[in-house]
Amino acid sequence: MTTRLRAIPVAVGILVSCASAATAQIVVTPFASVNLSTTPGFFDLDDAAKDLHGGLGLAVSFLTDRWIQVEGETLLAPSAFSGHDLVESSRLVTASGAVLVTAPRRWGPHVRPYVSLGAGVAQISSVDVGRFFVTDSIVPIATAGIGVWAWFHPRMGIRAGLRFVRSLRRVEFDSLETWQPSVGLSLRF
Repeated sequence: MTTRLRAIPVAVGILVSCASAATAQIVVTPFASVNLSTTPGFFDLDDAAKDLHGGLGLAVSFLTDRWIQVEGETLLAPSAFSGHDLVESSRLVTASGAVLVTAPRRWGPHVRPYVSLGAGVAQISSVDVGRFFVTDSIVPIATAGIGVWAWFHPRMGIRAGLRFVRSLRRVEFDSLETWQPSVGLSLRF
């Protein structure tokens, strides 16, 4: 292993072992997600939008000891509308901001459930093999979700959530709607 590759685990170890008693914290959560029960809002050639399609995302949250928190989140779901028959490529990219209402930290430092309400933008694209039904739309979205942080270390924890995403405008003939369960590793700074 090269010196750089050895330095990464050492740096991560030092970072997570330095606990602090700060009242406001930045929490970074890379996560894996799936889209399920999706209504794409456009002609779904492969009839694949309703199937499970995985994605990766990143959430950055600003947490305090109180009830109200804020966060920003982005998600990329490649092949979100592809059954790999007639649809050559597709993707769903979302970027949103949300207000979270959490249980206060004094109620329990290890588990913090939350509900969220937010807004953002989604980029929806789908290209079929004949290029007859090409969709490339950017639409505003509204989000609502529930979830929980479970902290197993002062700086590390697991975050699991369920988010509903709906476009505020039609993609083509209807709105995009999807459910996104997710799980990720949270790092507190």
